[in-house]
Amino acid sequence: MRRLLAALAIATLAAATATASAAAPQLICKVDKVSAVVERGHLVITASGAVRTGGWTLPRLRWKQVRIPESDTEVYEFIASPPLANAMVIQALLPVTATGTFPLPRYGTTKIKIVAETNNITVAYGLAPMTGSATAAARPPKPYR
Repeated sequence: MRRLLAALAIATLAAATATASAAAPQLICKVDKVSAVVERGHLVITASGAVRTGGWTLPRLRWKQVRIPESDTEVYEFIASPPLANAMVIQALLPVTATGTFPLPRYGTTKIKIVAETNNITVAYGLAPMTGSATAAARPPKPYR
């Protein structure tokens, strides 16, 4: 009985250490394109970029809390989970895309900055201009004589 329990404990320990653990998310290599729009009261950000090798999983955007007084820019990190150290992966730049939905930024924020490992991109966002809004009427042009 003791041998059976010892063998079971050893097998369980071996199985637990042999399973792959997820690597901590890291910044992707570079960001190429970013768009930010306001949809139904939320900020929707879509970013495209590249990772250095194959095997990266779960690309996503993460809000980075930065306390810069009177800043008009909100900062987000473009991250993904890298492959395991012993994994065989392709050694090439591969494209990744992530879309994130976030609460609207605080009042006065007009720009979104997406940060990657080697670069960053800042884009302006806002609501589309309202049609039929009240504007000052321009004077009609004078006729030619």
